[in-house]
Amino acid sequence: MQVAVTFRHMETDGGVKSYVKEKVEKLQKYIENPREVHVVLAVEKFRHIAEITIVGDGGTFNSQGRDNDLYAAIDQMVDKMERQIRERREKVRRKRANPSSSKALLQLSEKDREGKEEGDIPSLIKKRRTIAKPMSLEEALSQLSLSKKDFLVFINSDSEQMNVVYRSKDGGYEWVEPYPK
Repeated sequence: MQVAVTFRHMETDGGVKSYVKEKVEKLQKYIENPREVHVVLAVEKFRHIAEITIVGDGGTFNSQGRDNDLYAAIDQMVDKMERQIRERREKVRRKRANPSSSKALLQLSEKDREGKEEGDIPSLIKKRRTIAKPMSLEEALSQLSLSKKDFLVFINSDSEQMNVVYRSKDGGYEWVEPYPK
């Protein structure tokens, strides 16, 4: 990892430079394949500013620390960078751990179709929960016509059973009501 330290409006100091390199090397364990690290140390009136830019395979990271003490500004910069990198890694882990992405579902369903015969039940069934409100058929039809959904699940207030109303392909509506044999 190549670490470049630039001093602005201040004298170059070997001790500060080695302190920065020591702190930045601790960040290396969090970053995958860091290509370059650039640290800028500056003084504006009474305030010390430490800025860092890290370019690696995971992207480009930037952070800045400001304090009256140069070493405190460097520590602040490194702490912010460490937190930023950890948050990015956690975000990536959560994304990879979530198999419900559309690509993963599509790949799984294609594999299931290839490996199963026609009479088998698919092993991947998507579950969706919905609230079924008690209402009449007329209320259900008016709610469905107002919504953008293709179907509405409701409890029929007359029969007190679960019913479904859905838009048919011809533009009309169809009503599904269970009945005992």
